Amino acid sequence: MTRRLSGLPLLFAMLAPLAACASPSTAQSDGAAAQAAGPAASKASIVFGSCPQKPVWPEAAKREGRQGAVVLAFQVDADNTVLDAQVKGSSGHPDLDEAARAGLAKCKFKAATQNGDPVRDWAQVTYRWTLD
Repeated sequence: MTRRLSGLPLLFAMLAPLAACASPSTAQSDGAAAQAAGPAASKASIVFGSCPQKPVWPEAAKREGRQGAVVLAFQVDADNTVLDAQVKGSSGHPDLDEAARAGLAKCKFKAATQNGDPVRDWAQVTYRWTLD
């Protein structure tokens, strides 16, 4: 079986090491920084090119042809550390959900900013596990 990639090009580039197994299709911030008005606000994000390895597709999931999408939410503190990462929408397969979460944990993150100052914020990303 081969793996097919899908998702937004920018996020694919940001998470290229994850993309061969799980391609990200959206990332959005849900916290206060995202709601801040004006040009001095930015959202929490994954640092471009910081994910060193793609997640390992669980062997049983690959063998059984399991596919799906998992939505992960992550909270980035003002010091760029991840305080929490949660599965917000399951792929329907706990092993795929956990593999996506483990892959995300290998990335580096950038805090949101509000008025030029780093702030704690939530963001999320969707990974699509697809086999051809």
